[in-house]
Amino acid sequence: MNQAIKFLLLAALLLIMAAPAFCVTADDYFRSGNVKQAKGDWNGAIADFTNAIEIKPDNVDAYNNRGNAKDDKGDWAGAIADYTKAIELKPDYAMAYFNRGIAKIAKGDLDAAIADYTNAIELNPDYATAYNNRGAAKRAKGDLDAAIADYDNAIELEPDYATAYNNRGIAKHAKGDWDGAIADYNNAIKLKPNYADACLNRGAAKQAKGDWDGAIADYTKAIEIKPDFVMAYCNRGAAKGAKADWDAAMADYDKAIELKPNYADAYTNRGAAKKAKGNLNAAMADYDKVIELKPDDAMAYYNRGNVMSAQGASDAAMADYNKAIELNPTLVSAYRSRGYLHYDAHAFTDALFDFRKALEADSSDDYACFRVSLIRARLGETQAATTELQQYLARRTTGKPGDWASNVGQFLAGQLAEPEFLAAAKHADPKTEAGRLCEAYFYAGSKRLLAGDKTTATDYFQKSLATDKKTYLEYSSAAAELKFLIAQKN
Repeated sequence: MNQAIKFLLLAALLLIMAAPAFCVTADDYFRSGNVKQAKGDWNGAIADFTNAIEIKPDNVDAYNNRGNAKDDKGDWAGAIADYTKAIELKPDYAMAYFNRGIAKIAKGDLDAAIADYTNAIELNPDYATAYNNRGAAKRAKGDLDAAIADYDNAIELEPDYATAYNNRGIAKHAKGDWDGAIADYNNAIKLKPNYADACLNRGAAKQAKGDWDGAIADYTKAIEIKPDFVMAYCNRGAAKGAKADWDAAMADYDKAIELKPNYADAYTNRGAAKKAKGNLNAAMADYDKVIELKPDDAMAYYNRGNVMSAQGASDAAMADYNKAIELNPTLVSAYRSRGYLHYDAHAFTDALFDFRKALEADSSDDYACFRVSLIRARLGETQAATTELQQYLARRTTGKPGDWASNVGQFLAGQLAEPEFLAAAKHADPKTEAGRLCEAYFYAGSKRLLAGDKTTATDYFQKSLATDKKTYLEYSSAAAELKFLIAQKN
């Protein structure tokens, strides 16, 4: 090799050695993090945003986006820390306030979330999504009017904002404005025809109005859009159950459970359908499952207690009602049901306490008032019982004058003679008549028993049982009275 060639090779080598190494910039890491985040690679995105921050410590967008990736992973505290840092670096960063609000909602800190959304709106008055999200936080707090006002602003800013219409519909639904809710859901679906959640919600509003067929159609549409929509199957089952189409209802609950094996609400509803069909053991199994999934669910114990009561297992039913009340001392239905069990056991003082508790929450409960009247008479307070019931009937606002319940009340209050009362139980529909006669013979038998006429009382209680209305509380009470009468004879 001659000297000229050696010189050229040496020069080339020196040039290579002098060339700078390839350098990855903060922007490169930032872009890479965005790509990974879009692909759902949260850990990879966080690593890239972290590298971008290490290279450029004041990289506001990197803090914000790393917060987003942490939020997507469910690391709310980490996300909030990153959004907070972004805000420290850039106090007018509206998006960081908005994102921090989302993370705070995920942690259940509604007031702090509202404050962040408010900051975002103050910095960007046209921030429709911030209005929508602040509305959601206010709705979660129960401030429905304020929530609706925020949704109004979001829609005013973005008239084609389907999500805001849907959310406003939810708030109106919560206020009992079914028609207003349906109108909003209609707009949401018009803007976004495959909006499964809006179809579900519209179905719920129609169901609340008693439009079972309309509700079923909406739930079916939601399922067509989203075949694995568990809640739509469960809700459709409830609508079918309201139409007494128990088999179709159970098929929907089965599907919901197939899709989500630990869906407690589906087991609850399926248990109710099985109970309605008279399949008490199967209903019991479903309520057992609910309690397994949600040990602190007062309603699950209450429902299971009802099944046990229907099976004649009074002690087990009483234990479940007690547990339900322990878990939720305001559960009116549990007091009422426990009151009936105490009544049938002739534990009249305990029964009176339970019915009084039920009436504290709902003073318009006709049948609780009727039991209070009977109980007070059984405790020797006949005149006071009659006066109290007459006063209740005079101010009664439920039902209509002359309806069946008012006939029962007037009979017990001494305002309707027994022959007229029994005649009033007649009805063109055999099922309705059987139910009325079950009640009529129990109440007539109870008054006879109070008068000391055990023979006629026994006959009436037997006639109450002859109606075969086994799901009626009067049927159970008539059976209990017969047991006491037979025991007295023996």
